Amino acid sequence: MTAKNSTMSAIFPNYEVVVKEEAPFVIVDKDSEGKLLFSGISIDFLKKVAEKAQFSYNIKLTNHEDYGYQKESDNWNGLLSEISNKNADLAVGPIPVPLRQDISDIEFSKPYMSSGINLLIKYPPDTVRGIGLMLEPFATEVWVMICLAFIVVSLALFLIGRFSPYEWAKVVKEKDVRLVRTSFGLKNSFLFTASTLGWQGYKEAPRSLSGRILMCIWFMFTVFVIVAYTACLSAILTSRSESVPQQLPFADYEDIVDNKDVKIGAMKYHHVYQVLKHGKVSHNNIFSKLFVYIDDSQEWIKHNKEGVQRVKDSGGKYVLLMETVKADYVAATNCDVIPYGETLSTFGYSFAGQKKSPLMERVTLAILDLNEDMYIQELIAKYIHKKQVCAAYDKTKLVPQKRSGGPTHNRVTSSMDMRDMAIPFLFLFLGVLCAGGALGAEHYYKHRQANKNADNKAKKLLNTDSSICKAPKVSPPPPPIYKAKVNNKLQESNQEKSLNYGETVKLGSDKECEEENDGNQFEMIALEDKIESDKPDEIQVQIEEVPSQKEIKVETLNEMA
Repeated sequence: MTAKNSTMSAIFPNYEVVVKEEAPFVIVDKDSEGKLLFSGISIDFLKKVAEKAQFSYNIKLTNHEDYGYQKESDNWNGLLSEISNKNADLAVGPIPVPLRQDISDIEFSKPYMSSGINLLIKYPPDTVRGIGLMLEPFATEVWVMICLAFIVVSLALFLIGRFSPYEWAKVVKEKDVRLVRTSFGLKNSFLFTASTLGWQGYKEAPRSLSGRILMCIWFMFTVFVIVAYTACLSAILTSRSESVPQQLPFADYEDIVDNKDVKIGAMKYHHVYQVLKHGKVSHNNIFSKLFVYIDDSQEWIKHNKEGVQRVKDSGGKYVLLMETVKADYVAATNCDVIPYGETLSTFGYSFAGQKKSPLMERVTLAILDLNEDMYIQELIAKYIHKKQVCAAYDKTKLVPQKRSGGPTHNRVTSSMDMRDMAIPFLFLFLGVLCAGGALGAEHYYKHRQANKNADNKAKKLLNTDSSICKAPKVSPPPPPIYKAKVNNKLQESNQEKSLNYGETVKLGSDKECEEENDGNQFEMIALEDKIESDKPDEIQVQIEEVPSQKEIKVETLNEMA
């Protein structure tokens, strides 16, 4: 079926133009008489090109499913076969410029529009915000580590209170007026740690050095935690919207290929197919992975309508690789799909005609003039943006879940993970080690002081003067003076004993101590050198009282006189 452009057919040369229906480039309608009406981006652009190039045309609608590609036999199929077979002069539509440059029978104009390759995905359904808003500032592993830190510090404080020689538990019970001996039992240690975690007060602070080191580190840790929690919660409350971010089951193309949970489809022998295949040959990593993944799963489709329907019915388990402009149009008219992902490749749409045809030269010049005027942007706004029936999706709500390793670049959550909180936990760990070292030092110092005090006490009890036996501190009443006569040879038979206060065993060269009748002790002084004289003098034994001790003083009578 054909439609004529009769306004210029009588003046300018007329050409046969072939098209295939594909919105928004070629849209086919019928009037009341059944006559075909053509519109769309490519049709409106063709009108402007014809005006500038000064030619008329007849549009012929074909039933080709694709624009075609060149087979190994150099024959073309699809819409472009009409040009290679010389059945038409010009092919109009979103015809991608081929990657091959050695085409002999078809000539392509300069691109009139640019496009690329993107994913078309099913938009995740909105979910109701849960009740875990207050837990969002920290990731799950951070909450687990905070609970473990609370338990470890509480137990460490309990052990310090039990075993430190300088803690409140060592206070004598009779002197415990304020009842502080149980301040750091097991229950009170947990209560102390919990209250300080919330910056609350406490009754008693640790008394020992090890306990104070542990608590200082714990106080600093709680400052880090509470400040970070408050800042993250404020950011979440400021930036949150009515609906929660939508979770995607993948992050990018490589994540899909590596996990194989989501299927990818594309039109076989279409330009997307040619781009992926060419990338495989040229060892492009991502193109090669995508081509092998789609080819192995046999997810090639015949036309985009089939792929779009599969995306809608997949529940997020199927995505379609398609051209960016076409994906934008599908998303504008279908509210449950959306373009997503990085643009893989960019290429242009052009018109195709006979090789070395004078028509193609005029068409190319007209296209260049229209591109300078940005005319194509007016057509995109007319046929895509203004016909959008769905509200624009906020792509910032899409949160990709990268599972194949590496960071996710589209992270929008404000939760802090262990990488963010590593310094406070490392600081707390070192503080616990320092407190343990201080506890060991306290025991060593206490043991050393105890040994030193015991040595000093023992030295006080020992008498450094070995020649004197000290009497008790309680002094007896002053004794009377007794006299005894002995000869100079100290013979036992010639001794005159008149000592009733104490009994003398002998007077000799040996030093002896005797126990007196009243229990007091004193020391006999060796007098052998004095007694052995040639003079038979009388020897008087006199017992005298001295301030610090009792001595027996022996003198001759002459000396006494």
